[in-house]
Amino acid sequence: MAFFIKKCQCLLLFMAFMLTGCGFHLQNKTEMPEKFKKMTFYSMEPYSFLSREVKNTLLSNGVTLLEHQDEQSVPSLRLMDYNLSKDTVSIYQDGKAAEYQLILNVNAQVIIANQDIYPITVKIFRSFFDNPSAALAKDTEQNLLTKEMYQQAAAQLVRKLKAVDIVNKRK
Repeated sequence: MAFFIKKCQCLLLFMAFMLTGCGFHLQNKTEMPEKFKKMTFYSMEPYSFLSREVKNTLLSNGVTLLEHQDEQSVPSLRLMDYNLSKDTVSIYQDGKAAEYQLILNVNAQVIIANQDIYPITVKIFRSFFDNPSAALAKDTEQNLLTKEMYQQAAAQLVRKLKAVDIVNKRK
């Protein structure tokens, strides 16, 4: 029995070393570049669900959002526009839509103080099956998918800030 416990401890220790050695990070946490630890956030629709998700994602990743409109010394993330569309992918024999594809397009810009403007585009795709016999369930499922798409788009925007930092350092 003691041999089995030692073997399990060695295995767990080995797994811990392998995970830390390969650079594994949890998906919800993005290591923000130092330049983006303080920034401003602007949106055309500041109270939309996507704007709130982007703000929450930035805050949960350790970013301090400054409220001053005239703050020019810190980077700025501007949520320009977003569009949620629904395309028919397949139809039933009677001609009614059977499956939809939800597409979320998000356009944003990162403006670094006294430097360039970096555009960021995020596209999220989801499939959605239409069941005509369950109208309420269909609407609830579509609302949940839409909410999940907004959360994923916000997470991708924050992750792409790291890519903007790398491109900016090369200049």
